[in-house]
Amino acid sequence: MRPFIFHIGDLGVPSFFFMVMVAGLAATFFAAHVAKKEGADPVAMLDFGIIAIIASVVGSRIFHILVESPSYYLEKPVRVFYFWEGGFVSIGAFLASAAGWVIYMRYRKLPAWRYMDIAVTCVPIIIFCVRVGCLLVGCCYGKPTDFPIHLTFSDRASTAAHFHPGEPLHATQLYFMLNAVVMWVVVLLTYRYRTFYGQVLSVFMIYYGVTRFFIEFLRGDADRGMWFGGALSTGQITMLITFAGGIALWMALRNRNRIGAGA
Repeated sequence: MRPFIFHIGDLGVPSFFFMVMVAGLAATFFAAHVAKKEGADPVAMLDFGIIAIIASVVGSRIFHILVESPSYYLEKPVRVFYFWEGGFVSIGAFLASAAGWVIYMRYRKLPAWRYMDIAVTCVPIIIFCVRVGCLLVGCCYGKPTDFPIHLTFSDRASTAAHFHPGEPLHATQLYFMLNAVVMWVVVLLTYRYRTFYGQVLSVFMIYYGVTRFFIEFLRGDADRGMWFGGALSTGQITMLITFAGGIALWMALRNRNRIGAGA
């Protein structure tokens, strides 16, 4: 595909990082728009965006190092700083961002569930843009397939082409992008008709947990971490926890966190 979005002389701008920046800007301004419309503090959403950009890079890198390839980095620790070689995991980005947001809300004494619901309205935008980045660099690729809709990668600079040059692969990046579009519709409708604070976050966790769990079966990049003899990936195990957490959150908040009765 296109590992570098463009070049300035000999300096190349990595497509993935470019899309991450696009995701951060688009998501932040959308969340600020929602906050302003709902009478919440839009500046808080701008702060959320800054926190997320920093936390996402650090968290996704740490998750990759500790969970996916610890031996590779133990062998030569300086590789931790080889950012241009890739090695970022979206799950780590979400966990680090959420932790940063919680600390920020506690510091500012903001109603956490209300602001988390607002923040979640922009998460599908982030997922969509990040998966565009995955498509451009050829990571998070699918298994070989004869399915009519597929992708082939020929640029050896892409991860997919390195392992499967010119071979038809499941279009997992496109599946994730389409899923993000549907997710955004679901999240926005939930936000519009929500009856308790935390409902949007709960629905997001349930939806994302289920849909990503099944899409993961079509992925071919085994280096993302496989468990139980290859039956489940790290992402799938995390999605099971996310799904269960969404159900638990819904059950815990639906009767005691009603909108209009406090956050």
